[in-house]
Amino acid sequence: MKDFNIMLVFDLAIAGLGAYLLYTAFHMRQEKKVPPILLAKEEVDRCEDPEGFTSYMFPKTLVFAVVSTICGILCFLSDLKVLPLSQKSGNIFGIVMLLIFLAVWLYFIFFLKKAKEKYFKSDIYL
Repeated sequence: MKDFNIMLVFDLAIAGLGAYLLYTAFHMRQEKKVPPILLAKEEVDRCEDPEGFTSYMFPKTLVFAVVSTICGILCFLSDLKVLPLSQKSGNIFGIVMLLIFLAVWLYFIFFLKKAKEKYFKSDIYL
């Protein structure tokens, strides 16, 4: 148990999130409904144009899903020492992957907020 690396769990969680978001993106596009994983149930019920929301958010969700999956898998392989990286370059690689993941997450959150402003009823009228 001494050699257990918590980062392996973190990497798998990111890859799992990405895989689930891939499923969610295609399901969202097919069903033309706002998936509850993206927003709270109360917010989902306030959507005025689910088709517009899904067509706007599909490509953004797809980008976030693919980047999450790739970052999670590559970092997992790096932590297992499957990728041919030295200790120093492995650490730098992990930091770069984390920064890429965070940048794409912020990109996704930015456009999710824009979509909420455009396709949802305002809180003022509730």
